Amino acid sequence: MSRLKPTSIILEQHQRDDLERIVRKHTSPQVKVTRAKIILLADEGYGIRETARQLKISRVQVQRWRKRWLEADCLVDVNLVLSDAIRPGAPATYTAEQICAIVAMACEHPEDSNHPISHWSQPEMANEAIKRGIVDNISPRSVGRFLHEADLQPHRVRGWLTPKQDEQFEEKCHEICKTYEPALEREKKGEKTISIDEMTGIQALERKAAHLPMKPGIPERQEFESTRHGTQTLIAGFDVATGKVDGEVGDTRRRFGSFY
Repeated sequence: MSRLKPTSIILEQHQRDDLERIVRKHTSPQVKVTRAKIILLADEGYGIRETARQLKISRVQVQRWRKRWLEADCLVDVNLVLSDAIRPGAPATYTAEQICAIVAMACEHPEDSNHPISHWSQPEMANEAIKRGIVDNISPRSVGRFLHEADLQPHRVRGWLTPKQDEQFEEKCHEICKTYEPALEREKKGEKTISIDEMTGIQALERKAAHLPMKPGIPERQEFESTRHGTQTLIAGFDVATGKVDGEVGDTRRRFGSFY
């Protein structure tokens, strides 16, 4: 008796893109990558036997995930379809409300809770959660797990700068553009259009000792301490017409008469 032909799988373009993204992403779990390849090969017309041989897995595994894909709603997230099914087990120790309260606490400032620290630590958060009555007992490790799942890092800070808004920016930009527009015509007449910029206070440092060459098992080593030779100033002039850049380095910005 001939075997039944497996049901064909035809992917939408967005589904194919999501599956290929899982395969390409180097942080994707290998089990999920294999499952994504099973569906992609099915879309290309490969049968169960050919897919199992190419991926070096069992035919049962191929059949299972092809069936899972066919039974899933086409609107369901691809990552959810390829994930392991929820298995029964022991009841959760903490409710969703408790976890949300702990995560929300991580977004608060410790000073608001009378903690003399600048950033939350996991032990401090565990103690505060118990103090507030959110949970009866919790370990710092559990707090860390909740923060990791929420992708929160209260111990890290990254600086940023709010740019000052110049009310005359449009007017100034218009004037500069009007100055640059005839630069080529001025160049033909022997006139230069130079845009000048400066960087002052550059530290002139010199390492106190020469580098030590690398050896087998030991990389090149550099001296940690440096000798200071004061500061230097860099003045650069950009020729708008030709794109040439001329620069000079000196002790102060006042000595560059050629640029002013």
